[in-house]
Amino acid sequence: MKTSAFVLGALAVLVTNCAGQRDTALPSNLQNGARWPHGPFRTSGRDIVNALGETVTWAGVNWPLSGESMVPEGLEWLSANEILSKVSSVGFNFIRMGYAIQMIDEIYDHGGIDVTLEASLVSALGATNGTRVATAIVANNLALGWTLDTPRFKIFSDITRLAARRGIFIHPDAHVSKAQWCCSHTDGDAWFGDTNFQTRNWTRALTYVANWAKNQTNVVSMSLRNEPRESWTVPTLNYNWHTFVGNMTAGANAVHAANPDLLITWSGMQFGEDLSALTSRKNLLTAACYKCTAIRDAHRRDPVYFSLSNQTWADKVVWELHLYPTSEDLDTGNCRMIEAGLYRNGFNALGIQPPAACNATLDCPAAPRLTPVILSEFGHQQDATLDTDIVQNCLKEYTKRYSVSWSMWSLAGSYRVREGVQGFGDAWGLTNYNWTGWQYPSGVESHWRPWVEAMNVTKLG
Repeated sequence: MKTSAFVLGALAVLVTNCAGQRDTALPSNLQNGARWPHGPFRTSGRDIVNALGETVTWAGVNWPLSGESMVPEGLEWLSANEILSKVSSVGFNFIRMGYAIQMIDEIYDHGGIDVTLEASLVSALGATNGTRVATAIVANNLALGWTLDTPRFKIFSDITRLAARRGIFIHPDAHVSKAQWCCSHTDGDAWFGDTNFQTRNWTRALTYVANWAKNQTNVVSMSLRNEPRESWTVPTLNYNWHTFVGNMTAGANAVHAANPDLLITWSGMQFGEDLSALTSRKNLLTAACYKCTAIRDAHRRDPVYFSLSNQTWADKVVWELHLYPTSEDLDTGNCRMIEAGLYRNGFNALGIQPPAACNATLDCPAAPRLTPVILSEFGHQQDATLDTDIVQNCLKEYTKRYSVSWSMWSLAGSYRVREGVQGFGDAWGLTNYNWTGWQYPSGVESHWRPWVEAMNVTKLG
């Protein structure tokens, strides 16, 4: 069988320090590690805890910056300060910001110099629209000193520091390799070694972002990779648990070597839905997963298990799972079956009791090791159907019952460019098209705000 391109150890890469100096304009309570956010964080059993030993709970949103412009969406409509005020007004304390590996690749391609705002927008939208949108972003953010020549990571850093002042955590998420809309089997970005997914560039980028995070007080965690999935563009890649663990271990090694203070979140197989082989400690050579590449001689080999406890970063890993009604393989028809699927696919690591429908699925093993699990992506269109949707409301009750941190998809009511369309509106976004208000205001008041309040999220203090 052909061997896929992955490594088991940390990759040695040359990294330019992008962080710069700590922002001395920050309030004193954000300059001292002894105060908020009381880092570094670690895991303790099923919980994320801060340096004081206090349990930390997140409830938040996804704010995309992984599209072709590689600049957070919406800044041409509102200032970064105004957008963060809207996020804070609901009570959210967590923003998962998906970036593209291409963003860091281009820094290396330019000898360590980041791409400017205008150049990035022009590349994504063309000369006329790119300059127009970049000019609007500058006009909205004059207070931050942005110009057309402001580098993209400076924008990312400024947003992160503004979020810190509101007690909002920023979680960088390696969302895609090539800057584009995510995710499919055919986008060349699905699996390690895919057309656009070069593992060496990926680990190099993880190292870069981990170093950048050292000067961001409210970046206490980062992800390894968003939604690994089977590639249909390079069908010879080995899509299975063994390849997955080898690559993710290399990614975790890269992050931890660069910044050992960071929590590291691991997304699951099949679009981030399945971590069962890890949380249930199954044989990586024979464990089932949807559409996996079979290892034909697996039963003639010695079993291979992944033991998180044996890793130097054992108390830094947080599992993250996703769930959408469009799942190819999971039963989302009623809450009983949804809960059984969640338990089997990784939430057993919380040490909770198997749900009742496990009597039907017969696939709910207990986890040998307690580890935090978060629901980092899920969503629904923002209209009256939000209040009656089975998946959405099952997840709401589930996260409240078991104190599961979460972030909804997404903040963006519009995208500069998505799937080839400029000015793409998204009915799933919390904001309206021009970001001036909420897409479904009554839903924010009746659905999202009470849900956040019920989570007893960690506040600035």
